[in-house]
Amino acid sequence: MAALFLVKYGWSRSAIQIIDPALDAAQPLAIDDPRILALSQGTLSRLAQFGLDCQPVRIQEIHVSSQGQFGSMQIKSENAGVASLGGLVPYSQLLEILRSRLRAEGISTAATAPTASIGADPAVQIIAEGGLYQSGDQSSMDSGMQVVRDYQQHAVIGWVQTQRPTGETAYERFTPDGAVALLPMHQRYALIWCAAADTAQTFFNADPTRQCQMIESVMGGRLGKIRSVTLTGSYPLGLKWRETLVEGNKVWIGNSAQALHPIAGQGLNLGFRDAETLSACLLQRGRTITERLQDYAQRRKTDRWAVRTATDTLARAAWVRRSIGAMALVPGAKRLLGQVLMFGG
Repeated sequence: MAALFLVKYGWSRSAIQIIDPALDAAQPLAIDDPRILALSQGTLSRLAQFGLDCQPVRIQEIHVSSQGQFGSMQIKSENAGVASLGGLVPYSQLLEILRSRLRAEGISTAATAPTASIGADPAVQIIAEGGLYQSGDQSSMDSGMQVVRDYQQHAVIGWVQTQRPTGETAYERFTPDGAVALLPMHQRYALIWCAAADTAQTFFNADPTRQCQMIESVMGGRLGKIRSVTLTGSYPLGLKWRETLVEGNKVWIGNSAQALHPIAGQGLNLGFRDAETLSACLLQRGRTITERLQDYAQRRKTDRWAVRTATDTLARAAWVRRSIGAMALVPGAKRLLGQVLMFGG
């Protein structure tokens, strides 16, 4: 996305090279990746600027509730004044769409960095990968990326089929142990179950009948009878953060700058906003590369901190779980939350 924005804003495509084996491979390395991405309305608008249609499954409503607590919150697109609250896309599908556009634009890709030679140092190095969290990870490979918090949780991902039609509503259900999200994808739901490591392991290892019962219990009957559950993976959850985004002519964006809890599906959307802002800053006239990059770092402070604070609070603050019903009664609260989810902080 950073490369596409740079070309859009006037940077020479011949002066751009992307180093990424996943993009340079003849066959996409992520073709079997099971993850589903939640793209905000703002991200879908950014993709539309390039004429890219990833054919997302549109979300018209987000239903937020808390197990064992009174009330719920419904955020609806019609009340937010938008066509949808965002959309859901398979990771592999979005990656292939972007890869095809890079090739159509004539932007060079390579699996490894070229051998350094005299005069070959790039004017700017954009680093966009490397933010994955692992338990016990102290970011030894990147001293600038710090582990801020280990949530002592794992996310279990997979697919859920229900007797009722899925519709266009995404569900976020807070529990004392974490948050559970069910996202409508055609005739089934994509599942993200965040829970303490032992609970997540119990759920992951349970037989299919027990898994269905556990989801029915957590969701409180909102989805009706669960017909089947197919789990595809599990991974630990933590918050990693790079405070210093710029060093000389190097700049860190996206996953290399922040790795967030998936509770609100904001990581990729935040990274796309990084890419757009960086590209606009790099095209400034009459300023050195260092000055342009420092301007980028300054511009990204508010949005990054707002999203970090929101996701971190939602992931660990017990008062949030207890207050869902009350927050729904606060004038403007649903609209504000919807705006943050769609367009950032």
